Amino acid sequence: MENSKIYFDIAATTPIDIDVAQLIHKINLESYGNPSSIHSIGQKSHNIIERSRITISNILNCKSSEIFFTSGGSESNNVVLKGILQPGDHLITSSYEHPSILALATDLLQENIEVSFIKPNKFGLINPEKIKKSIQANTKLISIMYVNNELGATNDIEKISAIATEHNIPFHSDAVQYIGKEKIDLSNNNINYLSIGAHKFYGPKGIGILYCKAGNSVKPLISGGGQESGLRAGTENVSFIAGMSLALEIANKNYSQNKKLILELENYFFKSLDKTKINYRLNGAERLPGILNITFFDIKGHNLLMNLDMMDIAISYGSACSSGSSSAPLALLESGMNHNEAVSSVRISIGKMITKKNIDKLIFCLNKIINKH
Repeated sequence: MENSKIYFDIAATTPIDIDVAQLIHKINLESYGNPSSIHSIGQKSHNIIERSRITISNILNCKSSEIFFTSGGSESNNVVLKGILQPGDHLITSSYEHPSILALATDLLQENIEVSFIKPNKFGLINPEKIKKSIQANTKLISIMYVNNELGATNDIEKISAIATEHNIPFHSDAVQYIGKEKIDLSNNNINYLSIGAHKFYGPKGIGILYCKAGNSVKPLISGGGQESGLRAGTENVSFIAGMSLALEIANKNYSQNKKLILELENYFFKSLDKTKINYRLNGAERLPGILNITFFDIKGHNLLMNLDMMDIAISYGSACSSGSSSAPLALLESGMNHNEAVSSVRISIGKMITKKNIDKLIFCLNKIINKH
């Protein structure tokens, strides 16, 4: 990442931690054996994978046998929905999930699978009671994201998963925005399945985790080999698995420090913004620190993004997986925001590498662009 560029799009992806990048490079050079081979070169790779699995399970407080490696959150989401639901079943999810849930849920409708899409309230939160009222005799899965990627709103997963357990329904959560930013104890909750992506906590892209609580199972999405206890065929990406494990270790070690820094930067950003004449509103509630969805009433969000990009500042308009579009961000519309305000909203997300000097430049550029309009 060039020093002249300032990156305020941490919710889309994070720059890889230098220690993680160095570990990946070292393993690629030194541990090239196939983990399934029984010779010592292959077993060296196998041991790296299993040590990583143990490290990750210790951090998440679950069994190592409950951790399965995938290519990321989208694959993990697909494994659960496709591996559980059958024609005639009913799925309950939210209407502002990640596209890897929403697009798949739409496809499932064509396969005679019923889907209830629960809308968030005006604060971007899913009401657990709405889920409870949507349960049917054929409900076979409830899938609600931990943190909405556009608003940063953190859902009451404890309450929602308890409702699922009470009705003997498996519960899945896309926790890609949550894991690595907040701690979780998987030994003491009602979550059956959890999706995780390494690139949201300064790890490599293209690697993730599916947590599958003991006693639960899914049908494989990819067949053809015995890797990952038969759940996912294909030679494992040894260096990325180790890189993800190290990235999670670093995040776990520095949770408090990173959270304190990001909250300080948030407060500094809003104090500085309030000194300008910019007309704005912060959206969402129960926000994860560092994810700011802001309506700037005097400019379209897409135009603001493009103008800031020309000034070497990266922000987001909508989620990364749909940001190629200039249409209004889905999560905002689903939470009841009117179209004009939704298209005037952007996401500014703050990472651990951001400084007050970076905030100062962002405020200066926002003031220059918006007041010019």
